[in-house]
Amino acid sequence: MKKAIPLLAGLMLAGVAPAQFVWPKKEYHNAEPGLYTEDPFIVQYRKEYFAVFRGDFARFRKAHAEIAAMVEKDPKDARAMVWLGTGQMVESGLLMLDQAKTDEAKKLLKQSLETLDRAVALKPDDPNIYMMRAASLIIIGERFPSDWYDRSLWTRLRDDCLRFIDFVGPERMPRTSIHLRGEAYGCLGVAYAKLGETAKARAAFETVIKMNPGTGYEARAKKELSALAAK
Repeated sequence: MKKAIPLLAGLMLAGVAPAQFVWPKKEYHNAEPGLYTEDPFIVQYRKEYFAVFRGDFARFRKAHAEIAAMVEKDPKDARAMVWLGTGQMVESGLLMLDQAKTDEAKKLLKQSLETLDRAVALKPDDPNIYMMRAASLIIIGERFPSDWYDRSLWTRLRDDCLRFIDFVGPERMPRTSIHLRGEAYGCLGVAYAKLGETAKARAAFETVIKMNPGTGYEARAKKELSALAAK
């Protein structure tokens, strides 16, 4: 089993790697103090869970077990619930690497989406919860087969991003971190594009470019605009 881990890690990184709009650099997290502060619980478990994308399966599974225990103890713990859903998504991606387990992977992904929705339903006004769902939705939408989910994935992603922009305030968004504003408008653009709302998608990507010059966000937004123009 240990010999299989490097191969599995390579496949995981290639096939189900993080698919946020841009995988952020450390400096992309700097922001004006007081505008928006992520819940430390969400930040900590992001580090633990996303270690899997560097091939650290033990760290991910330890964190996932902790989260599962939290949800079992308190089924109304929205913070733990949203991470449980994200972990189910990761486990589905790992199962997807084995063609013999495709049905099992597809079933677990469906469960993941239901768990993520349940987390948001518990605390619908908490941006930490619905934006963590958004981060998982963009991974699912860009890295899993499109027939494993329906159009509602993109409407949920769109609505989560719009809700966050409204929460912070459009006029204050340029002063948040490059990561937050880049992901909010970048993922919004992807959702609009998938929903066929081309003009709105273009506007979102143009906002990404305006707010994040000289960054990876600008580079990807330009690629997305080129793809839209080619359709």
